[in-house]
Amino acid sequence: MILAKGSITDYVNKVKSGKIKQGLGLNNKYVDEYIRYKQGQMNMILGFDNVGKSYWFQWYALAVSSHHNIKWTIWMGEDEVGETMINLIQMYSGMKLSEMNEKELQRNILKIEHWFDFVDPSKIYTPTDLLNIFKDSDSDAFFIDPYTGLKRGYGFSDNYDFLNEVRQFCNDKNKTVYISLHPSTESGRNTGLHAKGHMFEGYIKPPKKADAEGGQSFANRADDFYIIHRYNSHPTLSTTTQVHVVKNKRNRTGGKPTLKDNPVMLEFNNGFGFTCNGLECIARKNLVTKDEILPLSSQMSNFDKPIQSEIKYVKPDNMPF
Repeated sequence: MILAKGSITDYVNKVKSGKIKQGLGLNNKYVDEYIRYKQGQMNMILGFDNVGKSYWFQWYALAVSSHHNIKWTIWMGEDEVGETMINLIQMYSGMKLSEMNEKELQRNILKIEHWFDFVDPSKIYTPTDLLNIFKDSDSDAFFIDPYTGLKRGYGFSDNYDFLNEVRQFCNDKNKTVYISLHPSTESGRNTGLHAKGHMFEGYIKPPKKADAEGGQSFANRADDFYIIHRYNSHPTLSTTTQVHVVKNKRNRTGGKPTLKDNPVMLEFNNGFGFTCNGLECIARKNLVTKDEILPLSSQMSNFDKPIQSEIKYVKPDNMPF
């Protein structure tokens, strides 16, 4: 079907007048400059095992919900729903589960259950099975974690069939879908290590878009593409999660790709999610709203120093990744 003449005039006029609606942020300028939640998109999240990409997404989804009342349906084939619920409760409340009285616990459970529905992880789903569950949901957004955990075909065309089906769902229903991806085996071998002489010599490099199992098709079809990485055994960066934004399809609505070796840097917040440049992103009663004295440029310039390197930091024992 050919679009009628003038059917996109409204969009052109909105761009001209600066009235294009921006993606949703987290009231943290260091995050919002690069990462925005946008309705109707299909986004990819790529990262090695044990870097904490599922935990990062739980935190991000909760932060978006706490500011904008976005509702999620989540399928996680590799994580326990009960542990995820505990993570979300502690992140939102800013309290350890053991510290809550019964009234506080029930109040926080009700809040998380208002924002999050969970697909039963004990069953094996095909992509079509999962999308049918999503279609019956009234949630605004959905998370598939991971794509490789679905019962699916492994051919090039199988991936494109899945991606096209998800794209149609996003377009028809104006729903947002995030899909978690694993890198290929080769990207984790010696060829994936930082070269000799690099300041991170011997550490695994962040994967590239095309390193996703299934190849470039996921990057080709994605609206936004995030790479989550962490130097697990690094003496000062083991609790710092990097978010590399390697694709942002709609710059007019906010967000943009991060520069090479300059990802968004998030510090593990002792079981309460993350902070960025010392600032909270989850809207709760004890939300930090005042900027710390550290400017963005001092977080890390080409990884030449850790964030807030003047502060002595002891690695927590309760990291969930």
